[in-house]
Amino acid sequence: MTELLLIRHGQATHNVEGRWEGWGPSPLTPLGEQQAEAMGARLAAPPFHIDRLYASSILRAVQTAQRIGQHLSLQPTIRGELGEIDFGQVNGLNMDSFRETMPEQFEHWQDRHDLSFEFPGGEQRQAFFHRVAQALDQIVAQHPEGQVAVVTHGGTIRAGLVHLFPKTMSDWWAYELHNGSLTHAIVSDHQKRLLALNDRQHLGEE
Repeated sequence: MTELLLIRHGQATHNVEGRWEGWGPSPLTPLGEQQAEAMGARLAAPPFHIDRLYASSILRAVQTAQRIGQHLSLQPTIRGELGEIDFGQVNGLNMDSFRETMPEQFEHWQDRHDLSFEFPGGEQRQAFFHRVAQALDQIVAQHPEGQVAVVTHGGTIRAGLVHLFPKTMSDWWAYELHNGSLTHAIVSDHQKRLLALNDRQHLGEE
């Protein structure tokens, strides 16, 4: 049985500015650093016993994983497949500017069930979901026992949950995943169970 601890990176500068950032190099804010430290302290204490730490290759996830890893005495293993979806030309825009400058693409993007949607100059939704599913399947296969922490992005966690729980998490856009939150799943040949979604106890939040 593999326990997957899916961690959204701490608050980054683009989160504060309300911009789409995708693969961009937005660093953690001071609050984001605090969130990463709080996550590390939580995972270093019972009932957790992290065997391996993975991270997306994007800066904000790497920075979060490095701080967590200091608490766990683990170096994060970097995997590019765990990155956020590539927003292409939408990268750096806010919601209003996306709507105003690319009205057709914005309307298409709003149909969340349409997996054929592709960000202009970026990544197709279906290809992104497939990329994340493959990465998580490989991690589970490499660690059939124990606890594995994966520091990544909101979109990546949603794509992973759709893959692991297609019946109950198909409305992947309908739930929130806050910066610095923990989502905890159990995966084995016989069961897949979601233990926690968007858990922020370590941040003093419900």
